[in-house]
Order: sequence, then C-alpha cells, then structure tokens
Amino acid sequence: MKTDKTHRRITAAKYWDEHAIDETAGEEVEIEVQTPLAAILSIRLDPVRYANLKRLAKKRRMPITATVKTILIEALDEPQI
Repeated sequence: MKTDKTHRRITAAKYWDEHAIDETAGEEVEIEVQTPLAAILSIRLDPVRYANLKRLAKKRRMPITATVKTILIEALDEPQI
C-alpha cells in the first residue's frame, strides 16, 4: 500500500510530466503561511519503546514524528486533575 507522501509525489510527477511550468503564469495562487513552531524537542527511547512506537505509527498510518506529536498534544490538552 502506498503512503500518502508517495501518492502525492507520484501525482505531482505525473502532473509535471503532462504540463509545462509556464502554463500557470499570470494566474493567482492562494498560499497559506503558518507560523513556525516555537520549539523542537529531541528525545531518546530504548529499543523496545521505539519498536512499539514504530508499530503504533504504522497502525495509524502516520510518520513516527507525527504520531509522537499527536500523543503529546493529546496528553497536554487533557484536563489536569
């Protein structure tokens, strides 16, 4: 099964195989700009936990870093008792 990233790359490659770069010249294009992240974290995991994380990411069909970010955000957004 192809990942979303692979699918996007294949789709883009097919598009540019069939279109010239100047075909869109003069057209307005809307671009959404997001503010950069405030911090980048680096963590170390033991091999067992890393393997578990890889399995979870694969099950969710997400990259590992996106899975970690999702888990962390969910944990931080939970109401604290």
